[in-house]
Amino acid sequence: MKFPLAQYIISIIITSMIFGCSTTGGIYKKGDSENGEFSIGKTVLGVVGVVGAVLAIGAAANGAGGNSYAAQTYARDYQPGDGQWVCRNAANGQYAYAYHCDGQPYVDGWP
Repeated sequence: MKFPLAQYIISIIITSMIFGCSTTGGIYKKGDSENGEFSIGKTVLGVVGVVGAVLAIGAAANGAGGNSYAAQTYARDYQPGDGQWVCRNAANGQYAYAYHCDGQPYVDGWP
């Protein structure tokens, strides 16, 4: 499930309005004797926290936690049929670009 940018922006706007904090920690309401003094610091921290949570949820929903290629391992595979060395993704067996196997010895590491 992909979250479009518009949903992020709408979420940020709504949470900014909801988390407009007063200096006492409550929700700001103009003219209220207890929550009538607006705190920009608490508001900014609240918005930053919510934005971080939204981005983390979006990354989890999209199956990403950063660079998905970073955790993948690759292995050299000697193919006797054509006498070629290739690089393959060890997790799924798909052929990969040769640079993924750079620095690995020419040992048939493919299962």
